[in-house]
Amino acid sequence: MADGAHRRPGVRWGIAAAVGFLSSLLIAWGSAHPEFSFNRYGWLEPIMDDLGRLLPVPWDRWAIVVGVATLCVLWWQLRLRPGIAPIARPGWLLFVWVLPLLVCPPVLSGDAVLYADSGWIENHGGSVYRHGLGSAFGPFGESVHSLWRGHGVAYPALSLVVNQVVVAATGNHAYWSIVALRIPALLGVALIAACGPRIARFLTPNDPDAAGRAWWWGVLNPLVAVHFIGGAHNDALMAGVSVLAIYATVVGIQAGDTRRGRLLVWLAGPVLVGVAMALKQQGGLTVLAVAGLPILAALRATPLPARLLPYGRRTAAVTAIAVATFVALSLVTGKGFGWTAWLSLMGSAGTPAPFALLSAWGGDAVAALGADPAGFRAVVGVASNFVLLAVLAWVVVRFSDRPVAAVGWGSLAVAILGQSMHPWYFPWSLALLGLVPLTTRQRGWVAGFVMAFVTWNAVQTVLWHGG
Repeated sequence: MADGAHRRPGVRWGIAAAVGFLSSLLIAWGSAHPEFSFNRYGWLEPIMDDLGRLLPVPWDRWAIVVGVATLCVLWWQLRLRPGIAPIARPGWLLFVWVLPLLVCPPVLSGDAVLYADSGWIENHGGSVYRHGLGSAFGPFGESVHSLWRGHGVAYPALSLVVNQVVVAATGNHAYWSIVALRIPALLGVALIAACGPRIARFLTPNDPDAAGRAWWWGVLNPLVAVHFIGGAHNDALMAGVSVLAIYATVVGIQAGDTRRGRLLVWLAGPVLVGVAMALKQQGGLTVLAVAGLPILAALRATPLPARLLPYGRRTAAVTAIAVATFVALSLVTGKGFGWTAWLSLMGSAGTPAPFALLSAWGGDAVAALGADPAGFRAVVGVASNFVLLAVLAWVVVRFSDRPVAAVGWGSLAVAILGQSMHPWYFPWSLALLGLVPLTTRQRGWVAGFVMAFVTWNAVQTVLWHGG
């Protein structure tokens, strides 16, 4: 690709900032309508309810969908292309985009309400694992959707601690505590923005667009603005800590065989993976990158299957440290492992995950024939786990000489082939894939999927979640 000095600018920064801001403003305004609150009294913040009602049904729904679709188109126009310079000041651009989303109600999801209620329960001596959401009858209990009320959560210990801290710090306010749960999400995105471009430059030092690629995939994509920040999802902080673990490993490699280098490679990186796991279990996949990067040259120089043995030994060692950290955090916080009892609840939200659809539709067909669908659904559940494990094994082998790509494609497989498939599962994968070169076909397929899925999800959610 031509040197940056000989490339013409693409979308002007001011236009990109204005269009992104207006798109997010539409999403925020539409989300403020009381029809999107699970509480019969609205958002419990009169100013937001009044602002939302200024955009009556169905215009509030149209505002959200148009805003999301426009943000997708804008993102595509900002992609890296031959002869076009990457957008300048991408961090500031995202900041302008998300300004309207910082104070509006949760966007296209009620998960932030669940986080707030779990924080309230834990702060008042209860256990969301044992007693379930809505059990403490606090300011958030009535806003918990009936699908989740009375059930526990599959979030691990540190995630609950974060919820406790935010809810307590904001005075348990029925609205602003929920909005404040965007603070951990913003921290996660800030970590991706700070570390991602540096990792990309380390992995592809001869690519002048390495940093721009990391910004486009990992920070500017519409899933980050709409779902990580707008939806205040706890996946954001997990993703940020995961990328930080990889960056700590990169800094350790650059420090060489010194005490500092060894501490970063063998302690900081694996421990941060354990922290990511304690925020959300999927973060454990990061061990593949933290283990593989220090021996990257050897992995690339060794053909299959010979490279799998040293890679496997090192991955086992890093995994042991990460799991020990995860267990320690679970015990020190006093939360334990009660989340394991609620893993099966993850697939009950009716997402378009392929195996979830097969289970639901196939089960309905079996029931229509007069048979018990439970057996069929159990078989589908076992089959989905088997397929996911097989795909993950293939990814590890296929990308054993590209460990960061292994985490990116592996996390994408988990998001698609797991029990549920939500749009906020994907920004982590995109942030990781943005650190490595992709083929033209891969870029097209992944970006096309992102834009189609996030737009379809907006349409589906406003129809199901609203009214």
